[in-house]
Amino acid sequence: MKIRNEAQSPMGSVKKPEVSKVDVVSKTRSKPVRSSERLPFEQRREMILKKAVDVFAERGFDATTRDLARHLGTTQPLMYKYFKTKDDLIQEVYRRVFLDVWDTAWDEILVDRSRPITERLIQFYRSYTDVIMNRGWMRIYLFAGLKNVGITSSYIRLVEERVIRRIAMEICAAHGIQISKSSEARYMELAWSLQGSIFYYGVRKYAYELDPSVPRTVVIDDVVKIFVASWPKDNENSSP
Repeated sequence: MKIRNEAQSPMGSVKKPEVSKVDVVSKTRSKPVRSSERLPFEQRREMILKKAVDVFAERGFDATTRDLARHLGTTQPLMYKYFKTKDDLIQEVYRRVFLDVWDTAWDEILVDRSRPITERLIQFYRSYTDVIMNRGWMRIYLFAGLKNVGITSSYIRLVEERVIRRIAMEICAAHGIQISKSSEARYMELAWSLQGSIFYYGVRKYAYELDPSVPRTVVIDDVVKIFVASWPKDNENSSP
């Protein structure tokens, strides 16, 4: 009499060990994909750009692309997918921090001669400093100047053409002064001095972390009034 193998079914086939549904699911389910990997290209690029602004504001521009990738929470090869070089990333930071926030209304405010020049300058500088006087903007501007990465020089050219030159021309016009070739550089420097006096308020607060005791708006009002009132005539001696 043939003895049936217990491992065989009545039909003689070998039984397969039962596998629970839990085991099947655990073996066939793929590893969860991180949410960052599922982000669309532009959204992921935007996330990297925002983090880069924070890194540059806190650490400056000395970081290598490998360091940046680590600080940004990504890998160096993945970062190159969105920004080919570190310089490309820096240029995007420049666009985001400096160009995208530029208000075209400032151009109109400065040249609106239906209003007193003092009133125009106060309105402009209050609005302008609302935009630039924050920790991120000020620190990136200063770090960029120290490392000569091109951001500061590009921005200075922009400010000179759209702010400084107009301020010099408009204050001179308000005083009935015709700017000559020999006096143009002098009035441009005076306009830069006005800009620098107000700008340094932000440097003290956000770079040196010294909290000024007078509100920014009060400083703007006082400095503008002093500069406009003491603006020299073209034929006045510029020597001390």
